[in-house]
Formats: sequence, C-alpha cells, structure tokens
Amino acid sequence: MKVLISLISMLLVAGLLVTGPGCKKSSESQKTPAATKVPTTSTAAKIQTICPVEGRKIDKNVYVDYQGKRIYFCCADCKAKFDADSAKYIKQMEDKAIVLEKISE
Repeated sequence: MKVLISLISMLLVAGLLVTGPGCKKSSESQKTPAATKVPTTSTAAKIQTICPVEGRKIDKNVYVDYQGKRIYFCCADCKAKFDADSAKYIKQMEDKAIVLEKISE
C-alpha cells in the first residue's frame, strides 16, 4: 500500500513538472480564437473568451474591473501585466471588436 501511494505521488509530481508553471509557459495548443461571435439583432458582437495578455482561455475567477467594464484573464500573472499597461490591452480588444462585460458600480 505504501508503495502504491509513493508511486502515485511521484506520478503527480512528474505531471506538474511536465505541465510547467501555467501562464509563464506559452503553448500554441492552448491558444483559442480571439472571441466567440454571439448573434444580436443588428450585428454580431464578440464576447471576451480569451485572455488579452496571453491569448488563452479566460478564468472567470480572475478579473479586473476597469472603467465600468470587467476584463477576464487566464491567470493572476496576466492581470498584473494588464495593470502595468492597461491602455495597450484595451486598444487591442477594441480593435478586435470584443465587447466587454459591463458592471454596475
């Protein structure tokens, strides 16, 4: 039984080492399209589905409220990068016609 637990523990540690530290390691296979089109009555709007910094799928638990809008990120590292140069990332999202979630203040 102890051998089995030791083996499982080693496999878990090996898996963590192989996958890397998350956001700091970019992988093309994890990148997703810039936004998903959502049909509306007049034009199709693009809701935010990817992190504006790394281009990975967003985590709805990692966000910042910026000028009445909520911006989501894939990880806390990307949130910090956004805070350092928010105008750059807002411009990139506007250029892609991504509609950000409005918040009530």
